Amino acid sequence: MILVYGFLIIHLSPRDIGGKKIADRSDIKNERLLKVNQNKRERKKRKKCPVTLCMDVIGGKWKPIILNRVSFGDNRFGLLLKEIEGINKQMLSKQLRELERDGILERTIFPEIPPRVEYTMTLKGKSLMPVVHAMGNWGKEVIRPSKLRSKVNDKGQLPLFEQ
Repeated sequence: MILVYGFLIIHLSPRDIGGKKIADRSDIKNERLLKVNQNKRERKKRKKCPVTLCMDVIGGKWKPIILNRVSFGDNRFGLLLKEIEGINKQMLSKQLRELERDGILERTIFPEIPPRVEYTMTLKGKSLMPVVHAMGNWGKEVIRPSKLRSKVNDKGQLPLFEQ
């Protein structure tokens, strides 16, 4: 008998029906394998939509920023960590690994002491730069003061009637 409770799958034999059995490691391993297979199926479905695929590769808070910094020459881990405000080591490392796994960045390790690692854009990564630059251009347009903002009075309110 299989008991499914949330994400936990417990395999019970007829003698364990009383609920005394606790999930062992093999049950958890089976549950993880099931989850991995579901994730693979979901990824295949998502790849049918090009926008979803693009968001899977460069979506999120940090990846566009990382790509922008690497394209401007900030290609070492420590430099990226200093330049990107608000990111921590673990998140930067995770995002760089994902970008490398997706073929967007290439990691080069130099056999020096202390070890030096540099990240460069691959051809696939360079093909994404127009998207990242378009995001930057949109941000510049939003930041620019508009005519509407210049009409705000001292109290931060817009006038009710044009004069």
